[in-house]
Amino acid sequence: MSDTRFPREERLKLRNRISHLFETGRRFNEGPVQILWCTSPWPMERSAQVLVGAPKRRFKHAVDRNRFKRLLREAYRLERQNRLDDCPPILLGFLYQGPPRMSLVILQGHIGSALERVAKEAQGATKS
Repeated sequence: MSDTRFPREERLKLRNRISHLFETGRRFNEGPVQILWCTSPWPMERSAQVLVGAPKRRFKHAVDRNRFKRLLREAYRLERQNRLDDCPPILLGFLYQGPPRMSLVILQGHIGSALERVAKEAQGATKS
């Protein structure tokens, strides 16, 4: 049985890594989620470190922002299985930009296809 937790080592928390992600990361949209990613110049225990966010400008109430961040973390946790194993260590950012109501099932589909795209691009970047 694989590990389905979302441990501390997989959370992106350090300021220098977050600024590196926003400065050098590639961006694309997958449904209501904007994805930022870049390969990590730092050695990491896990294959990825993840940052989740919801903008205060769009969602005025903290309850709404926290709900979307919780949904993003859960969708990533459910969809990460064996998708990022073969790629180099990467930094990921998921920023929710969509409507105020979104179900976990729909969000999970968007996160899954985004992770597949990131894995393909990261493997292609290391081969060239």
